[in-house]
Amino acid sequence: MEVKQCDFCRKPFQSYGSKICADCLMLLDSAWFIIRDYLYENDRASIEEVSLATGVSKKYIMYLLKEERLLVGDEQGDVGGFLKCESCKKPINTGRMCKSCKNQIVSEMNESISAISIPKKKVKEVEEEESLDGVAKLQLKGR
Repeated sequence: MEVKQCDFCRKPFQSYGSKICADCLMLLDSAWFIIRDYLYENDRASIEEVSLATGVSKKYIMYLLKEERLLVGDEQGDVGGFLKCESCKKPINTGRMCKSCKNQIVSEMNESISAISIPKKKVKEVEEEESLDGVAKLQLKGR
């Protein structure tokens, strides 16, 4: 356990690996439920619309997108430039990296593991991403 600074409120807290303090984590989870309920009724709402209607800040919405708890996209797969792969800068609909970059990292990890003489478990390749509906709109993950 170590003392870290919360990514949201900037206060120090005792961390077991999290980057967010317990208070902000509860607020983030509450925000997700509020967004979820709003998106059930308005499943093609933009980030701006969701933020205005729910009172949840765009910062929290972007965090939920990067943590793969929300999706953004349209019928043609256009993600509106909201999120970009942190490795290759290609537009993505959720998370921090595109499928190609994730698979490259997995492949490099598997090669590194096979180069050393300890038992290994093969890391799974990232599954195919589902196509999205809507015009650069938010969706709940798994919908």
